[in-house]
Amino acid sequence: MDMKRLIDRIDNAAARPEDPPLERLHKTLLIFLCTFGVLGAPWAAWVLRGAGSPAAAAVALAYAGLSAAALLHLVTTKRSGFARWGVMSGSLAAPALIQWLAGGFAPSGGAVLWAFLSPLCALVFWGARGSIPWFGAYAAAVLALTAKDLLEGVPVERVLLSTQNVLIVSALAYIAMRFFIDEREKAQAALEVEHRALVREQARSESLLLNILPAPIARRLKDHPGTIADGFAEVSILFGDIVGFTPLSKTVSPERLVEILNELFSRFDALAEKHGVEKIKTIGDAYMVCSGLPVPRSDHAEALAEMALDMLRAVTEHNRQFGTTLNMRIGINSGPVVAGVIGLKKFIYDLWGDTVNAASRMESHGVPGGIHATAATAELLRGRYELEDRGVIEVKGIGKMNTFLLKGRLPGREGT
Repeated sequence: MDMKRLIDRIDNAAARPEDPPLERLHKTLLIFLCTFGVLGAPWAAWVLRGAGSPAAAAVALAYAGLSAAALLHLVTTKRSGFARWGVMSGSLAAPALIQWLAGGFAPSGGAVLWAFLSPLCALVFWGARGSIPWFGAYAAAVLALTAKDLLEGVPVERVLLSTQNVLIVSALAYIAMRFFIDEREKAQAALEVEHRALVREQARSESLLLNILPAPIARRLKDHPGTIADGFAEVSILFGDIVGFTPLSKTVSPERLVEILNELFSRFDALAEKHGVEKIKTIGDAYMVCSGLPVPRSDHAEALAEMALDMLRAVTEHNRQFGTTLNMRIGINSGPVVAGVIGLKKFIYDLWGDTVNAASRMESHGVPGGIHATAATAELLRGRYELEDRGVIEVKGIGKMNTFLLKGRLPGREGT
């Protein structure tokens, strides 16, 4: 088994699916520390017993037992609290107590040096600030052992030299590690700030993109940049144009004009959302909507008929609220279209084909306050809506067409 697979198996031994990456790393480190205690402490106990320090050997065996209990608890419960505090406390106290019972620095082989693992691991588990008490406890243990040696008559020069070397080397290693951890935390915090800003910017960009393109088209454009063009066999298209807007523009300020148009079109946007149809674009005071794309639907004509009726009601409500006298001509047609995204800058999702042209002509040849529909749309609505036959009219650029005025739902067909 290679090293990577071994580490992966150790990493998964105590991890839960919901654990963040840092917690998984901490658990992996704890498994290594516990395993080291289980395997290494009995060896230290054997050596200490052979050197005539049975009490110190007993402490080493106790630490091995603590490590085994912590490892078992960590693997079975997947919780790191007991293992973390047990191993940290044991790795600090056991070496210091072993050196105390063995008779000093030389007889114990400088066992207290192993206690330095505690503040180093604290740097990993709790960061630079959280490791300070652990290093303080380690330094206090070294000084207490120094005092014991001095009281027992060990030559001052030897005691001070050992203490000096242990504390200076430990302090330098701790300071270097703490500086690294501190800088890593600062860098991580800066990265998190940048990440949050990037997420906000991405959300803003996606929101803007969804305001320009239908959601399925926006996803396709993000996943597969390039030309987007689709053919749809059955859709319905609506063009609405405000009657009386040009005269109004001569009597109000530009700011007021835009405010009126924005308020009315915002109502239309809410209606498009309500009826599940796609707003394609606005051109001046004209509003274009399509039903049946980019997601096909069988009731495309009915959805757009309801949209058109609600638009006329919205204009009436707008006039009552703002004291205006606006009106609308609405045209609807049904049939096949080609839809796609064009342009590299300020691109839009647009529609092409004879169906689009005929829908536009229905609007321009319509009547104020009326919904003008082609025979194709009327056929799809027949039996559910009241339709007034306008007869055959001459339509510019197309020729003679039989058209209809949509009046509303037939009695008894509301809500069907």
